[in-house]
Amino acid sequence: MAGQVQYANWWSKLLFGKAYDNQFVIPLPNPRGLTALMEFCERNFLTPDFTRLKIEKPVFIVGLPRSGTSLLYNLLCAHERAAYVTTSINCFPTAVCTIEWARKKFNFNIRGERFLQDSIDADFSSPSEPAMFWGKWIGRDTDSLYWPEKRLKDFSPEKIEEIYGDIKRVLHSFGGEGRRFIVKYPVFQTELRMLQDLFPDAKFVHIVRDGRQVANSLVKLYKLCNDQIQKINHPDLKALVPYPRVKNLEKYVKEFGATDIRTTAHIWEDSIEAVHEAKGDLKHFTEIRYEDLLGRPESELKRIFEFVELPWPAASNELFKKEYANIGVIHHRNSYGQFDVVERIAGKTLKAYGYA
Repeated sequence: MAGQVQYANWWSKLLFGKAYDNQFVIPLPNPRGLTALMEFCERNFLTPDFTRLKIEKPVFIVGLPRSGTSLLYNLLCAHERAAYVTTSINCFPTAVCTIEWARKKFNFNIRGERFLQDSIDADFSSPSEPAMFWGKWIGRDTDSLYWPEKRLKDFSPEKIEEIYGDIKRVLHSFGGEGRRFIVKYPVFQTELRMLQDLFPDAKFVHIVRDGRQVANSLVKLYKLCNDQIQKINHPDLKALVPYPRVKNLEKYVKEFGATDIRTTAHIWEDSIEAVHEAKGDLKHFTEIRYEDLLGRPESELKRIFEFVELPWPAASNELFKKEYANIGVIHHRNSYGQFDVVERIAGKTLKAYGYA
C-alpha cells in the first residue's frame, strides 16, 4: 500500500534506508569509495561480450510529467521481454551490470511511495527515469531553461558508442538477446529528432492528459521537487525547474514565475506542439490519451503493444497482472482550480483532444 515502507531484509534497511529517505529524480552522489569499487568490478568481472547484442526497436514514451507517463511506463516494462533503467541502475550509471548483479544476489530492496506523492510505489527494481544517463550521454545543464537541439552530428563516434554500450549493459542485465529497451523521460518532447538519429527503428509513444489537470499538477511537481532538494540538502542542486525545455520556457518563467498556472498551461500546449512539429520526422509514432488508457485499458494497451511489436504479456506474467490491476488506483486527493485560465491559454489544443 502506498505510504508504507517495506524492507526486503535488515541489510537493505541498514545500507539503503537513508537513500530511500533522500530519494530524488537526480540521486545524491554515491560515496567515492563505493563508486570506485563498483566500477572496478564492472571493468574486471562483470563486463560481458556485447559483440552480437543488438538494440532493436527501442521504445520511447513521450509526455509531460503528470500525464500518465509512469503508468504507461510501468505497464510496458512489466512485459517479459522488456529491459529498462531500474532505480538501482540510475543510481550507478557507470556500473550497470554490477549493481544489478548485487541487487539480485543479496536481495537488496526497499519499496515505498515516491516522494512525488502520486500513489505510485517503487523499489530498486522499478522502472526509473534515466536522469543520470541523460547527463552522462547528452550533457544537458539542469540550470539552463533553454537547450538547443542536438542532432547526430553533435556527438563524437566515441560518445555514440558509449550510449549504445550503456543500453546494451541494461539489455544484458535483463537477459540480453531478444530484450527490448523501454524508457521514458520528461525532456523527450524537445529531443525527438536526436533520438530518431540515434535509433532509426525506434518506436515513439506520446501520451497526453487533460491540460487543465496537468497544468495544476506541474505546479505541485515544482513545489515537491524543490522542497525535496532543500530537505535532503542536495549538493549539486539548489533548485530545479522540472519542465521540458520548450522554446519559450525561459520567457514564461520570467514573465509569470515557475509556479504560475499560466506558465504551466503554456508548457502543456507548447510541449504538444513540439511533439507534433517533430513527429513527421519520426518513422514510428503513435499517440494515446491518459483518459482512454483509464477508460478502456485492454483495447488501448493491445493497440500499444501491437504498435511496439510486442505480444500481449503471457498469462503467467504476475508483474503485468499487478500493474494492470493498479490502473486508476490512487491514494491521494488533489484540489485543482483555475481551469478557466488554462482554457483561455490552451483552449484550441484542449478542444482538439476532446477536453473542452
